[in-house]
Amino acid sequence: MRWWLAFLFSLFAMTIPSASLAATDDVEISGRKKLTDFATVYVAQWIFYGVTQAEIIREHGSFENMRNYPFQPRFDRDDYNYNVVKHSLAGQYYYLFYRSRGYGVKQAFASSVVSSLAFEFAVETMTERPSYQDLYQTPVFGTVLGMGTEKLSLSMIESDKVTTRFFGYVINPFLLLPSSNFRVSFLPPIGHEGLGILLTGEF
Repeated sequence: MRWWLAFLFSLFAMTIPSASLAATDDVEISGRKKLTDFATVYVAQWIFYGVTQAEIIREHGSFENMRNYPFQPRFDRDDYNYNVVKHSLAGQYYYLFYRSRGYGVKQAFASSVVSSLAFEFAVETMTERPSYQDLYQTPVFGTVLGMGTEKLSLSMIESDKVTTRFFGYVINPFLLLPSSNFRVSFLPPIGHEGLGILLTGEF
């Protein structure tokens, strides 16, 4: 656990926002956009959980659990790798997604909290009771990790090297969304031999 906390604190040192990041702190986000973005994350949570936990769902999952477990939260006994590392990574992706959608730092953190609650009290209750640790570790550690990852990825995509810019998008794939600075377009080549799709983009 110590090495992971040291890693988080080292990333925290990178989270002092630059002017370009801090400028989006007081953005007006419409209720409709908040709902749409939350729904996007919620659907992704169900898909990811269904794919990665398919066997556990078959063996232990039930709608009865989903009715009863939300009222039975507990401190779970999962190991640090699962509780700290995996949930921090999940929280990081919540944070980075909301940031890519134009949310300020505080807004992205608040939305990550809501998405974490939805996962714990809705999605994961298919197989297990909500975890008190996960309720705060996922959004808090995830935001710290996400802030460092965001700053690192933004500096990487400003590099003159194509490889560096490529890995900047790898560590923060949400920069590829239309709401980011990345521009991508789909062209439908039409010819005598058939139809196709041409994907073009600029790093």
